[in-house]
Amino acid sequence: MERWRTRRADRALRLTGLVLLAVAGAALRRLYLLHVPPQSAGLLAYGLGAVAYVGASSGAALVMLGRHLFDEVAVSPRWGR
Repeated sequence: MERWRTRRADRALRLTGLVLLAVAGAALRRLYLLHVPPQSAGLLAYGLGAVAYVGASSGAALVMLGRHLFDEVAVSPRWGR
């Protein structure tokens, strides 16, 4: 994980997060333009919803945390191994 400690890697991770957010926005826009009536959503609508959710969640995490996504945290002895 040491290769993620550089400033260049931090920018790359945050840029990847922005790309994922753009993909999520495009999926949401396409889903909105489908005009799916209630109770009749098909595989395409569910797929677009899943892409939007995963893209927005992971994109937001990458944009906010960047290289700190891989920081080690202290765990209490109770939960440690």
